[in-house]
Amino acid sequence: MSQDIEKYRRWIREREHERSRSIYYLGKAIIQELGEEKGTTLIVRQIEEMGHDLGIETRKANKSQGLDNSFKNYSRGPDVNPYGFAWVGGTTKSTSDEEVVEFSYCPIAEGFKKLGKEAVKIGELFCNHIDDADIQGYNPDYECRRESSLNLNGLCRLHFRKKQ
Repeated sequence: MSQDIEKYRRWIREREHERSRSIYYLGKAIIQELGEEKGTTLIVRQIEEMGHDLGIETRKANKSQGLDNSFKNYSRGPDVNPYGFAWVGGTTKSTSDEEVVEFSYCPIAEGFKKLGKEAVKIGELFCNHIDDADIQGYNPDYECRRESSLNLNGLCRLHFRKKQ
């Protein structure tokens, strides 16, 4: 791998670690201010709103390129996430209405892990809700179930599929 690619990968990972840091400190303050139950509820609501908005933006971008609102166009790989090579893993199953993605390294999860146990707990709120909210913002006929956690189970497994 060229030095430029590795330099870019490190830069992306550092930015994603900073995203984790931002989510953690905002979440921590919300929980401290509102308490565990109300704080957690607010954090989850805002993560879902953010994810939903990201999905809507993906749908709009695809539409502007003449692409339909299909599952295939949601998971177009580098077209959707051109810096995804900073993660380790990828698609393990793909059909027209289903995709399973597994990661053994995620810079966002690594960022939470570096910040400690409390950050991992807040990170789990983010990771448990962002992908489902994103795909439902893109197309409410689809869902994402997070079947395992990188920081808790050693593997992040996301199962995207058409709702049944």
